[in-house]
Amino acid sequence: MTTKKKKNHYVDNERFLAEILEYKKQVVHAKENDLIKPRVSEYIGKCIYLIAENLSRKPRFMNYSFRDELVSDAIENCFLYFDNFNPDISSNPFAYFTQIIYYAFLRRIAEEKKQTYIKII
Repeated sequence: MTTKKKKNHYVDNERFLAEILEYKKQVVHAKENDLIKPRVSEYIGKCIYLIAENLSRKPRFMNYSFRDELVSDAIENCFLYFDNFNPDISSNPFAYFTQIIYYAFLRRIAEEKKQTYIKII
């Protein structure tokens, strides 16, 4: 008898999706009742932080002295584009937020290179 062994990843994609769906329900409820927009759950924030932190440790990004700025910019971008995630189109929030974080890293690196060039001149 073979049992399917579940891999232990740092972000549980199924739970992450379930938390996002629950949050989206809360947002709809708040809009319908003219309430303020609810806060994102702690688990969602933790997942986004873990994705950003682990991606910043990849060899492509780990040797930059401004790694903290990479992570903070990425987290900010994730929450900026959080409402654009559509679970009807994709059921993989891990991939969606990883792409946002990746491109936020590239933008920050380009900005830092430009600032370094300005400092030299």
